[in-house]
Amino acid sequence: MQKTRSPLIVANWKLNGGTDLICTSVASFLRKKFRVKIGIAPPYVYISNMANFLRNSQIMIGSQNVSKFESGAFTGETSAQMLKEVGCEFCLIGHSERRQVFLENNASCHTKVASALAAGLMPIICIGENAQQHDLGLTKHILYRQLQESLLGQDIKNKRIAIAYEPIWAIGSGKAASPESVQQVHEYIFNELCTIFDEDSAKNMRILYGGSVNKNNAAQLLAMPNVDGLLVGGASLDPEHFSEICALANQITPEVELTS
Repeated sequence: MQKTRSPLIVANWKLNGGTDLICTSVASFLRKKFRVKIGIAPPYVYISNMANFLRNSQIMIGSQNVSKFESGAFTGETSAQMLKEVGCEFCLIGHSERRQVFLENNASCHTKVASALAAGLMPIICIGENAQQHDLGLTKHILYRQLQESLLGQDIKNKRIAIAYEPIWAIGSGKAASPESVQQVHEYIFNELCTIFDEDSAKNMRILYGGSVNKNNAAQLLAMPNVDGLLVGGASLDPEHFSEICALANQITPEVELTS
C-alpha cells in the first residue's frame, strides 16, 4: 500500500520525566519545522504545562491512558473530556503495561476508545503479542482478537484512529522486530481494519510500530510500506535522540502529503 500521508512519531514517557525533561524537550523542537506529525505523551501532571509550552508549535500533546468512565465516584481516574479540556489531542489505549500490570482487557479498551472518540481525542490502540505467543505462532490470532474486541461497532465517521503494534517481547528489550516482519504484521492489521470497517476507512488509520525503536532502526522501519509511524519509549526520554528520530522521519516524508 502506497503511503498517502506523513508519518506520526509519538513519544511515550511512561512514568518518567520532570521539569528538566519538559524544558529540554521543548527546547529541542523550538524553531524546527517538521512535515511529520509529532506527539508527546507525558505523565498526567505535566500534560497541561506541556500543552501550554507547545501551544504554538506543531507538537501534539496526548495522554498515556484514559478512563472508561465519564464522571462519578472513581478515585484516581481522568476522563476523555478532561484530557481534551487541558489540551490533549490523542491518548494511548491498551498499552501492554496497562494490560499486564493493571489487568486491562479488550472490553475495557473498547469502552475507552468510544469515550475518546466521543470527546474528540484520537485513540492510539496498542496491540501486540508476548514472547510465548510469538514463539507458538499465535501473533495473528492475538491481534485479531485485540482488534475485533476493541474496535467492532465503533462510530468512526469523521474521526481519527491509530493502531500501534508493539510486540511485547521487544518493548524495552533493545531488540526490535525486523522491518520485514513488522511489514508483514502491519499488512495483516491493515487487512483486518478493512474487514472491521472498510478499505477507505482503513487507509485513513495510521499503523505505528513500537518496541525498542531508536535512531538506528527508525529509518528502516519507516521505509516499510505499511509502517505509518513510530511509538517511541525509552529513546524519547533523551530529547536530542527523539528529535533525531523525528528528523529521520522528516527526511523520508514528501514535501506535499495527500492527507494529514
